Amino acid sequence: MADLKEAAEQFAKDLVNQNIAGLMMAFTPNGMGQAMALQSQMQAAGGPQPTGTPTVTVELQGQEGDDHLVDIVMSSDAGTRTIATRWKDVAGSWKVDGIALKA
Repeated sequence: MADLKEAAEQFAKDLVNQNIAGLMMAFTPNGMGQAMALQSQMQAAGGPQPTGTPTVTVELQGQEGDDHLVDIVMSSDAGTRTIATRWKDVAGSWKVDGIALKA
């Protein structure tokens, strides 16, 4: 099993590169539902669209029960957004079980 930081960094790269196949493999069913809801919220919110490739930082936030909390911070010319993720070890693979945009 890859370590959590490696899995989260790969997930962040897949987000930036819009690698749908890679993202699909990273989610649990619960996480996928939350990701779809988050995408709809972000589209509805509008706002300036970033140009260029954002700078991405992965920050391990600790553990809450069986969940491992990881923030993915994306910075671009349009500002900074932090995506909070909850990871679970599922049969030896790290999977995103929760995802939300931090205020």
